[in-house]
Amino acid sequence: MISQFRKHRLFFLSLGGAVLTLLFFGVNTIAYQTLIISKHSEGQDQLLDYVIELRNELKNYHILPYALADNPTLLAFMDNPNNQVLEQRLQRQLEDLTHVSKTQDWFILSAQGDLLVSSEQTSHFSLENYFNKQDLSNVLKEQQGEYILVSGYDPQQFKSAHLVLAPVYTSTGLAGAVAVKINVSDLIERWNLHEDIVVMTDQNNLIFLANRLNRLLVSDWLNNHTDVQFLNKTRSKIYHLNGENYLLQDVTLDDLKWHIHYLSNLKGIQRKAQNIAFISLGIFALIFLFWLYRRERSLKIASKLENEILIADSAQRQRVLIENTHVGLLQLTKRGEISFVNPMGLRYFGQRAQLNEHYLYEFLPDCLENQSALAFIKSLPTQEIENAALTTNLLEQEVILQKDNGQTFPALLSVSSLKWSDSQGYLVTLIDISKRKKAELSLLDANSRLEERVLERTKALEAAQKELLRTEKLAAIGQMSTAIAHELNQPLTGIRTLAYTAELLLKRQDSEQALKILIDLESLVVRMQNLTSELKVLAYRRPEQLTPTSVKESLQRAIDGLGDEVHGVHWEIKLNDLDKVMAEQTRLERIFLNLISNSIQACSERNITPSIKISLHTHDEQITINYQDNGPGIEKNKVTHIFEPFFTTKPIGKGLGLGLAISANLAKDMNGTLTAHYNDNSQLIFRLTLLKA
Repeated sequence: MISQFRKHRLFFLSLGGAVLTLLFFGVNTIAYQTLIISKHSEGQDQLLDYVIELRNELKNYHILPYALADNPTLLAFMDNPNNQVLEQRLQRQLEDLTHVSKTQDWFILSAQGDLLVSSEQTSHFSLENYFNKQDLSNVLKEQQGEYILVSGYDPQQFKSAHLVLAPVYTSTGLAGAVAVKINVSDLIERWNLHEDIVVMTDQNNLIFLANRLNRLLVSDWLNNHTDVQFLNKTRSKIYHLNGENYLLQDVTLDDLKWHIHYLSNLKGIQRKAQNIAFISLGIFALIFLFWLYRRERSLKIASKLENEILIADSAQRQRVLIENTHVGLLQLTKRGEISFVNPMGLRYFGQRAQLNEHYLYEFLPDCLENQSALAFIKSLPTQEIENAALTTNLLEQEVILQKDNGQTFPALLSVSSLKWSDSQGYLVTLIDISKRKKAELSLLDANSRLEERVLERTKALEAAQKELLRTEKLAAIGQMSTAIAHELNQPLTGIRTLAYTAELLLKRQDSEQALKILIDLESLVVRMQNLTSELKVLAYRRPEQLTPTSVKESLQRAIDGLGDEVHGVHWEIKLNDLDKVMAEQTRLERIFLNLISNSIQACSERNITPSIKISLHTHDEQITINYQDNGPGIEKNKVTHIFEPFFTTKPIGKGLGLGLAISANLAKDMNGTLTAHYNDNSQLIFRLTLLKA
C-alpha cells in the first residue's frame, strides 16, 4: 500500500483533493438545506404569529364605529341630513373621537355611499378618490348589520386606504354608515426584526406597510425571485435584494385580500453551513488518516493468512460451484473426448450413463436439429491447437440429446475453448429446455385459440354495431319527423283556417279584411319556407375555395341581418379590422347569426337583457373567436350533445335543434372547429377556431 502510494503520489494527492472538495460541497449543501428547511418552518410559524397579531389589531378597530352607530345626534342627523346644527355638532363629535381613539379620520356615509360628514383630520385626502359610492352602498346592503372592512385605491396617487364600516339603522331601515379610516403602520414597530423584512400589500399589490427598505421595493418587486425546491420536496422562493438573498414566504388574508410577505435573510445560514462543512471536513480528514493507519497495519498482519486461505479455499470453491450448479458441465480433451462430468450432467444423461472416455457426438442422434452441432463436434480432433489459443466456440445451439435409456430431450448446447496449466481442451455447458419447449407449445396453442375467440367476438361486435347504428338512425329520423311534423302542422292548420276565412270574406265582398288574411297567409308560408331552408343547410356543399374574410365585417353583417331582434342587446366586441380568417363570408355570417339568435331567444325566455361578449385571440396559424353571453346556459352533462342534429332543450314546436349542428358543420367545412365549454366561473363559452389569413 505504501509502495503504491509512493509510486503514484500525484494521482493519490489529486484524488484526495477531489474527494475532499466533493465532501466539502456535499456537506455544505446538506447543511444549507437542513438550515433553510428549519428557517422555512420558523418562517411559517412567524407568519402565523403575524396574522394573529394583525387580526387582533384589526379587531380593536371593529368596535370603534359602533361607538357612534346608536348616538342620538347621529340618528337625528340621519333623519334630517340638511340640519346644519346637527351636522356641526356631529362633526365636533367626530373630531373628538379621532383624538380619543388615535385613528386617522371618521366619516358619516349615506345608504347610497355619499359622504355626509367628515372629521377632516388628514390633509390631501378625498374619500371619493379612493372609493366608489355605489360600491360602498352595495357593501352596506349586502353585509346586513355586521362590521365591514373595505379597501380603496387612488390610481392618481398610487395609494390605498382602509375603512371599517358600521351600518346605521333608523326607524325607516338602513340609513347609512359610520366609517373609520384605520392605519396599521404602527404594528410593524412592535415586530422585533433584525435582518428580516416584512412587507404587506393590499389587493392591488400596492405596498402599504414595510419595516425597512420600503423605498427599494418597486411595483414589480415580487418578480425578482428564484423558485427552489428543498430536499424534503418543499417548494419556496429565494428573493434577491441589495446583493443579499432572502427566503420569501407569504400568506393571503382571503377576506381582506391582503398579503403578508416575510423575507428571511439567508446570509447567516450560508455562513453557518460553510462552518459546518469545514468542521466536517476536518473530522473526516482525521478519521480517514486514522483509518489508513489501522488499515495498513491490519493488511500487513492479515496478508499472509489471507493468501494461504485463498489458495486453500480456491480449489474447494471451484469444486462446490461445479457440483452444485444447475447447469450440466462437461470437460473435453483437445480431441473431443469427455474427461469430466458434473452431477447435473449425469442427471441429464442418467446415473448409469458411461460418459468418460467417450465422444460427445455419440449422445447426439443424427437428426435435422443436430446437424450443425454434430459437424462442429466431429471437427474438433482435426483442429490445429498446438502452441496456439483455442478460438473456435459453439454458443447456445438447440440440440436433441439421448439419455442412457434411449429417451431424448431438447437442450441448449455451448462449447467454449478452455486452457489451464499446460493443457488445452473445451468446456461444454448443457441446459435442459424441455419445460420451455412445452410452454412454447402451450403458448402457441393458447394464441391460436385466442385468435379464434377474438375473430368470433369481432364479428359479433360488428353485427351489434350495425344494429345499434340502425337503431340510432331510426331514433333520429323519428325525432326529426316529430319535430318537423309539429312545426309544419301548425302553419298548415293556420293556412287552412285563414284560407276558409278569406273565402267567406270574399263571398261577403270584404276585400280589405280578405287582404289582411292573405298577408297572414304569406307570413305562414314564409315561416314554412324558413323551416325548409334550415334543413337544406345541413346539405350545404363544402366551399370550393376559401378566401381572406374580415371577422369584424362578417359579425356586423350578421347583426344587421337580425334587424330589430338585436334591439336592446348590450355588446362588448373586441375585434380588429385587420383580423382576417380563411373562410366563406356567407357561412361565417351564418355561424354568428345562429349564435346571436340562440342567445337572444334564451335571454328572452328568462326576461334577461341580452349581453354578448366577443373577443379574439391569435395563435401561430389560427385565430380563435370567443363568444359568451349572459344566458342561463345548459346543464354540464349535456354540453357534449349540443352540436348533434335535432338535439334541443326546448319543447317540441319551439325549435328543431339544428342551429348549432349547422354552425359546427359550417366551421368544419372551412377547416375549423366550433366547440363549447365552461370556464372557471361556470359560464358557457363558444370557441370558433379558423385558419389565419
